[in-house]
Amino acid sequence: MIRCIIPMQMQDKAMTSHSDPIHKTSPLWYGWVILAIVFVIMSVMVGVRGSLGFFFKTISGEFGWNRAQTAGAYSIGMLVQAVCSPIFGSLGERWSLRWMMASGVFFGGAALLIGSSIGGLLQFYLMYALLNVGFTASTFVPQVQILSNWFIRKRGLAMGIANSGQGFAAVLNLAVPFLIAAIGWRDSYLALAGFTMICIFPPAAILLRDHPRQRATVADEPFLSAAERSAFEAKEDEARRSQKGEAAGAPFWQRVFSFRFFLIALIFSTIAFSLAGTTVHIVPHATDQGFTPGESALIFLLWGIFAIVGNLISGVSDSLGRALTFAVGSALGVCACFLLALFVRGMSPAWFYGGAALSGAGFGLIRPTASALLADHFSGPGFGKLNGSTGTIFALSGALGSFAMGYLFDVSGSYWTAFMVLAAMSLTGAGAAVALGRMQRPGQKRFSS
Repeated sequence: MIRCIIPMQMQDKAMTSHSDPIHKTSPLWYGWVILAIVFVIMSVMVGVRGSLGFFFKTISGEFGWNRAQTAGAYSIGMLVQAVCSPIFGSLGERWSLRWMMASGVFFGGAALLIGSSIGGLLQFYLMYALLNVGFTASTFVPQVQILSNWFIRKRGLAMGIANSGQGFAAVLNLAVPFLIAAIGWRDSYLALAGFTMICIFPPAAILLRDHPRQRATVADEPFLSAAERSAFEAKEDEARRSQKGEAAGAPFWQRVFSFRFFLIALIFSTIAFSLAGTTVHIVPHATDQGFTPGESALIFLLWGIFAIVGNLISGVSDSLGRALTFAVGSALGVCACFLLALFVRGMSPAWFYGGAALSGAGFGLIRPTASALLADHFSGPGFGKLNGSTGTIFALSGALGSFAMGYLFDVSGSYWTAFMVLAAMSLTGAGAAVALGRMQRPGQKRFSS
């Protein structure tokens, strides 16, 4: 049973606008509740957005669209995400993260309702555009902010668990091809919309809280002794005062145009390009090579399972270092690209399964590590805007990745060149992570225990 000490004197008058009553005792630290809700939201929202691969050939075949046109829906959605990310990042510093995330879940579910009645390419694009508004408001941008409030020492662990929802989404998506086969793709979109709005929205609206102060606790409380907790509270007060001075001396645009932020941007852009290209095109690539839709779903499931494993393991970055963890994940990604690119009909399916597994594990390691790097180097006043800016970069690069993979297939008739581009992206991201790892974190000494 996890111990939680909650002194009455920790009430924060600044949080009275949406604070809960102070509880004297609790058998469970509320940070774990926050982490669980973020995980669920991540799983479902990533799942419904990433289900395009299973609808891909059915919808494109019915309307006669080529692969670049169909994949363009994902790209349009990513462009919308690019526009919305800085807006929601800034809003997260002024409004409740709780209600922003809950509203995003509801809005994303409502957008799926359009999927059941699309009659052309523009409507298909509109659905993904609206879906990504909800996705942006409920997942990565506010997730990094809210988890950074609740976890500091164990930030890598928290980001890893939350991002494992991205892998678990692949497990949930195992049901999508069978759902499409049973009730058709239009009613499948209705089912996904109902599940999102009825099952996910209420827990998000009721249970999420922005900051430990709203539950009369502190960040990392289960990992602190009573003496460490008191010292942490004093350090946090001192850090707030210091960070206000740092923020005043380092304006937003100065931080954005710094070399430190350039490296973060490079890391996020390479991840997004590769992630979008892989998740949208790995299922079409599998069916091109003779795998059945059911077998392709299992491949995507395997990708998701290993992504979960990678995410959970990524917590070692708290002790081994972010750069080393990221480099290992990138190396796995490069190996995966070669396995998937070299696979042709007639080869043992184990090669394709191996490529999918390595790809998932690689992404599982690097995605949460990148979020932890971002929080390590930029947390404090103005973090919301900077976090939103990385969301824009991530979305723009993801939009390019999805479209580029489809375009390279259309012009060459295979995914060979596309996967070689993804391998190059992995190497570039690893180089940026290593370079950033050699830079001292702002305030590193101040937060050391």
